Amino acid sequence: MRVDVHTHIWPDRIAGAVAENMESELGFEPIAANTVDGIKAHMEASGVDKSVVLGVAARADQVRRANDWLISIADDMLVPFGAVHPDLPDKAGEIRYLRENGVQGIKMHPVINGFYPDDPQWFPVYEELGEDMTLAIHAGRLPHQGADAPLYAAPERIANIVRRFPRLKVIALHLGGFYMLDEAERELMGHPNVLVDTTWPPSIRELTADTLTTIIGKHGAHKVCFGTDYPLVDMGSESEFLASLPLTSGQVEGILGENARRFIGL
Repeated sequence: MRVDVHTHIWPDRIAGAVAENMESELGFEPIAANTVDGIKAHMEASGVDKSVVLGVAARADQVRRANDWLISIADDMLVPFGAVHPDLPDKAGEIRYLRENGVQGIKMHPVINGFYPDDPQWFPVYEELGEDMTLAIHAGRLPHQGADAPLYAAPERIANIVRRFPRLKVIALHLGGFYMLDEAERELMGHPNVLVDTTWPPSIRELTADTLTTIIGKHGAHKVCFGTDYPLVDMGSESEFLASLPLTSGQVEGILGENARRFIGL
């Protein structure tokens, strides 16, 4: 099974505006349509069986609408992870709502939403996630951030969560630290309940095969999973690059899907 654990799509009525905003804010031009039809066509062309669709809400009053839409698109190909927001009054209640509707995890984006994930306000969320739901969390910086920007999603902050909630299943996105790989190696590499994904827009190829192979070796190939940040990155091209690394066929198959399948419970 091939699984992309890191994708973003939106309802047709707003998808175009969101794509334009991503390009202006992040400088990345989408490679395909950021819609349900768009991702499914891309998955079929790329040989990907399932995509985890990560929810993000800019405001607390958008969370329930976003989550209801995510719930509505769940099928054999699309696996929704719900959205949360720091200003949401009953965060744990939203996790219960998601679980009751078959959602298997949530996405947290400390940088976009401006919060520290190890703030105690989030502890009820981690407790409610328990051992059966998965937390996918942005780790590290964003490409356009200056050196003086707050490090909301520093690997150390995520490590603090893992230490306090050792049974929580965490996928630290962007290899555990976007533009913070040294910190990710120091704080997260090797932890048994932390997977890292290979998302590194505009392409994981920027890291070179040697660098990526070293990271995989340090964390363990069984704790690395395939992610792209679709629609920013091509699933087919990224999976081909990962398959070309000096790894065993079993390790490659694990990274491209089996690790995520087992960890999330797909």
